Amino acid sequence: MWRRGVAWVLSSKLKKIAVEKRSRVVLALDYYPHGRDPLDFWSSLLSDVGDLVAGVKVGLPALLSVGTEGLRELVESFSGDVYFIADFKLADIEDIVRSVALSVLGMGFNGAILHLFPLCYSRLGVREGGRSLDLYGVASMSCPSTLMDAHLDELLDYAAKLGLAGVVVGANKPHAIRRARERLGSQALILSPGVGVQGVEPGAAIAAGADFEIVGRAVVASPSPRAALERIVKSHPPPGW
Repeated sequence: MWRRGVAWVLSSKLKKIAVEKRSRVVLALDYYPHGRDPLDFWSSLLSDVGDLVAGVKVGLPALLSVGTEGLRELVESFSGDVYFIADFKLADIEDIVRSVALSVLGMGFNGAILHLFPLCYSRLGVREGGRSLDLYGVASMSCPSTLMDAHLDELLDYAAKLGLAGVVVGANKPHAIRRARERLGSQALILSPGVGVQGVEPGAAIAAGADFEIVGRAVVASPSPRAALERIVKSHPPPGW
């Protein structure tokens, strides 16, 4: 069972925003239309739909498109309205992961996703200047990832041992989501990517036990992003913890 402690305090901002907006959506910003300036496109998009999303996940494609200063500008522009998660594929020795996480915190992010499979971390609390970075461990990806899924219980237990804010489990694996909820308890946050373009219907991961669904191209590449988001939000039960 997931151990009680500081992790629940660290994840309270995401929960608070979700309850206020009645949204369980984390919007993934990696895609942008060919020929458009990515930073302008994402800023315009968030200005239009920011009231419908609890969080925003920013990945390596976005980082490579606009650089650290571009992402810092984006985060600073909307940090009061949404919870920003950096998904920079962190998977290294503890010193490297901690160093990158501190840089992510310095850019204004609220949380970061890291891979659990290295199994070489001891304790990863990241704090600086009175701020903390919430950490979410990847327990199961939305691709087949047979090797990771064969060690699901081990990865879930490892996440609990590290005292992370939550875990990431692919939305197309309801059995893994249910297992994570069963093993980690009701207070652990479960984020599920893969909704929409990867074939998972909105609401399916929530029904299996996830807290948030991560949605990207189904909204960002839609000709009507707001309408697409409204449909997804309506498919979810209102958040309440």
